[in-house]
Amino acid sequence: MIVALCAAAARAYDLPSSTGTHRIVFSSDQGDFNENTRIINLQGNVQLDELGPDEKLVKTIKARRLTVKSSSNTVYAPEDFVMNNASGTVYGKSGVFDYASNTGYINYGRFAYQDFFFSGKKVELDPQRYLYKKAEITSCDETPPHFKIKSSRIYLAPGKYFLAYNNFFYLGRLPIFYFPVLYKPLIGGTPFVSSFYPGYDERSGFYIKSNYAYRFNSSVRGKLYLDYFTKLGFGTGGEVDYNKPEKTISNLSVYRIREADTKKERWGLNGGFWHRLNRFSESDNAAYYAQSAYRLLSDPEFNNDYFRTNPFAISPDKQASLAFTRASNTTVTRVSASTKYYRAGDRNGFYKAYESAPRVDFQKMPFAIGKLPVLHSFSGFFESAKEVGLPYYQRKGAGTWTVSRTVPLTRGLTLLPSVFYNQSLFIATSAQTTNQWIGRYGTNVNMRYERLLGSLDLSYAYQARMVVNRLGRDRLAADKGEEVKSLFSQLFIAPAYNTYFKAFTTYDLRDGVGGSLSKRLAPVNLELYHAPRKNLNVYLQDSYKFGQGNESLVTQLYSGDEKNYFGLGLANYSSEPNTYVVNQMMGFRMPWAPSWRAEGVLRYKIVRFAGPEDRGFVFFEKGLTLHKNFHDFHTSWFFKVRKDVKEFFFLVSLKMNDRGKRDAFEDVSRNYWHPWRKEGDLRD
Repeated sequence: MIVALCAAAARAYDLPSSTGTHRIVFSSDQGDFNENTRIINLQGNVQLDELGPDEKLVKTIKARRLTVKSSSNTVYAPEDFVMNNASGTVYGKSGVFDYASNTGYINYGRFAYQDFFFSGKKVELDPQRYLYKKAEITSCDETPPHFKIKSSRIYLAPGKYFLAYNNFFYLGRLPIFYFPVLYKPLIGGTPFVSSFYPGYDERSGFYIKSNYAYRFNSSVRGKLYLDYFTKLGFGTGGEVDYNKPEKTISNLSVYRIREADTKKERWGLNGGFWHRLNRFSESDNAAYYAQSAYRLLSDPEFNNDYFRTNPFAISPDKQASLAFTRASNTTVTRVSASTKYYRAGDRNGFYKAYESAPRVDFQKMPFAIGKLPVLHSFSGFFESAKEVGLPYYQRKGAGTWTVSRTVPLTRGLTLLPSVFYNQSLFIATSAQTTNQWIGRYGTNVNMRYERLLGSLDLSYAYQARMVVNRLGRDRLAADKGEEVKSLFSQLFIAPAYNTYFKAFTTYDLRDGVGGSLSKRLAPVNLELYHAPRKNLNVYLQDSYKFGQGNESLVTQLYSGDEKNYFGLGLANYSSEPNTYVVNQMMGFRMPWAPSWRAEGVLRYKIVRFAGPEDRGFVFFEKGLTLHKNFHDFHTSWFFKVRKDVKEFFFLVSLKMNDRGKRDAFEDVSRNYWHPWRKEGDLRD
């Protein structure tokens, strides 16, 4: 028997589910019911509401046509429909839903959730998540969208996360690059960030660098690097940061690649830690620390080839250190071990320049003895060290006792005299059969005249060396045992908070130096800083040697803010007197295209022609960065040319990766371990 329900916009029909806990209520312009098949066909302004056991609305479906099969608790939408639930709004061409088990599928479904738009050729539903097949995602609400990500499948758990596999990033209709995995949590901030750097350079060929950063909790963050270079193959790496305020700050960065053309394993390992240790007892007021820093490389050129924004890219050295420190109100004791390697002569390897294992440093803060009107201080060290040119470890140490006093003379005039004794010791080795004790003694006297506009310092320093294992000055040596005998003067003037001038030099009084002024007088050093406006400052530093001319000249001018700026630097050194090193940088918004911003850098040498082969200009770095902001994502385009490097790459930062607020955890890690990184940079 068929029951017709006509013009029933205000009329409802309840269907019991198999569990007795859910029911649906519908209304439509027309409808019919077959009691034999238990099928209801609804047409015209159809609205179907699913109610939960507490009579609260769970889901609403609106469509032109719906078919309800009560025997199997299913709803079939043969045409376009809209479904609303607590997660958001779903649009589909057709679909099937089981309102008892909350499962089903949608053909050509589109889901708007928070700031995202998910779509798929087929969307499978279950109570925990949606599965989009042959899917797309975007955060652009334009039609067509500025960008989209096409994925083979997307798992969406509303209020929790989405996970996408086999992804192609499109700008408009143009595919730009591929990345295997995209993951983003949808609650509790943004602990996961993914970014991608497609690019090209002459050495590596075309490449794509992908980064995945995940915040495990408030103290731990990890990053994974997955890179592919067409000429070199796959490179992998990552970073781990662990940060507990006032307790621990640590970082581990590693990268490894087996280059396809040479089959050579290349790697880098950087980082360190600072950790505050627990006190040994409640009565112990001292603080205990452990710290380490290391920069290890497979070869001197590794950083230059793979981490070009790192200032150590042009530093081929490697080193490592570990130290434990005890600091009380009166003493500091430090036990450490360290090693340093410099680039070898063949430029492909390293040689060990220094190693100490261990070294002990001790410092006693200034203290008084009895009622004597002077302050005493002591510092010393002892180490077992191996240095360049020594095939053995040398055990050596030294200690310095200083007695000083501050003597106010008149208003603004202060005298600070001090005397010291230094004792060094070299323990006997196979090359040196006896212990060597060498004493040194001396004095420092400084007179300072200080006023509101600045200060003037006049100092006298003297240090004499004793004969090995004997008392008395080493008068038979070439320097007659006088290591230091000099006058020092410094003038500092600060007429305003935004301006200062400083000049200082040293005059050598030792007999063996010679009588000429040019030999005795050290270079005169001048510094000038002036910031006439908030966004303008000028710095100049000059070192002048009488009789020889300028030792060095460095100038720097900077004007602007973070977005629009101009900087110009000039340097000249006596080692290359005909060469001037110029550093130019600028950043500005393009007047004809306000959404574009450019940053440029030029570093080059200007050579005065002293010979037929001299060149007027020698560029050693050229770079240009373009930033373009869209309403839903940001792009940066980088061009860089320097010695052995010609590189281009670009970065796309999606709105879905914007963190919204400053991340204090990231600031601490960046400032402590990678201060050269700009805010938001995930890697070098």
